[in-house]
Amino acid sequence: MRIRALVWPLLTALPLLSACRTLVPGRAARFPFVVSPRVADTIDTEVLSHAVRLHRLVNVKAPWRAWVLDVNMSACASVQALKGEATAVGRNTTSVLLSRLPAASHPIAAVNADFFLFAPPGVLTNAHIERGTVIAGPGPNVLLGYDAQRGLFIDSVRVSGAVMSAHGTVELQTWNRPAANRAGLVDAHWGVPLDTLVRTRAMRLDPIVPVRQDTSAGRYIVRAARASDTLVFGDTLVLIVPPAMRARAVAGDTVTVQRRLTPFWPRESVGGRGVLLIDSVVGADVDREGNAGFQGLNPRTAAGIARVGNSQRLLLAVIDGRQPGYSVGMTLRQTAELLQSLGAQRAINLDGGGSSAMVVRDNATGALRVRNKPSDPTGERPVGNALAVLGVCADR
Repeated sequence: MRIRALVWPLLTALPLLSACRTLVPGRAARFPFVVSPRVADTIDTEVLSHAVRLHRLVNVKAPWRAWVLDVNMSACASVQALKGEATAVGRNTTSVLLSRLPAASHPIAAVNADFFLFAPPGVLTNAHIERGTVIAGPGPNVLLGYDAQRGLFIDSVRVSGAVMSAHGTVELQTWNRPAANRAGLVDAHWGVPLDTLVRTRAMRLDPIVPVRQDTSAGRYIVRAARASDTLVFGDTLVLIVPPAMRARAVAGDTVTVQRRLTPFWPRESVGGRGVLLIDSVVGADVDREGNAGFQGLNPRTAAGIARVGNSQRLLLAVIDGRQPGYSVGMTLRQTAELLQSLGAQRAINLDGGGSSAMVVRDNATGALRVRNKPSDPTGERPVGNALAVLGVCADR
């Protein structure tokens, strides 16, 4: 179901979806989508569900083309972080990640999410939390995600907790993000071999009774790490202990482990790089984030959160780029200003360039289609993770 609106040069901002609401039978969600004629020349709007619209914005002069998923989270929609692998390692296209969701979750669409490494392939630079399970732990950057109490958020999350023994307490600083000089835990979800320096500071924690990998507390016996303990399997943990804390966890000790995320433990989260909007104001660092190439014209994927009354609205934007005459892309500042113009109060930049992809499921056939034009010559790029929009209520 589509409706096209022309944005004429002399018109003021146009509330496009006032017309679109009449096309949807039953409980159509209200979507205030106001775009200044200075932003786009034409806009096509497609109804994906009673909670989700897909807008295609075209600016002929720039030129650029953008796809925006407009999600009313109060109208039985939710999000899910998609890794597609049992561990932090591995890459898949956004299409493949979306295709693997069960039909019962009513997958509607997905965009690529976080920045990732090529070696080891697909390891994310920020946290990936999927259905409450910490696959990759938080780093220094803010996250986009969903928490049952807070709803959608763009905020920081950090690791807390401790390993307590008769010899003292090791305060935890990392979880599934090992660093030689920071105390932390690694479980089987990480899946990345420990490097040589980290291995010299590792102790193995064998559970006294079997525990789930994502359990926040448990009792373990400390063992000296074996040569084979470069990877973690089962319900064993590896404790990284900097030299200054080594006397607090000694082989043979029985320890209590408490691990948690604060100030809250999200159900779903993905990371990005570059805060675009804070309280509707363009972030102070958008012109300083990364190098000149990163700041310049590029394909972009970004996410914004707007509050409409008592409900939250998620805006997922994919801007095509590196295609002269069709779409040159946007700078970080332009991306921030686009989401600002669409009503977002907070926004974050996700991975862009050849990774940018907007995948939508066809309502009639169930087939998946990449709606944007990825800039890689080979088409859609395998990425580290994605963020899916589902047609089920967020509290399920």
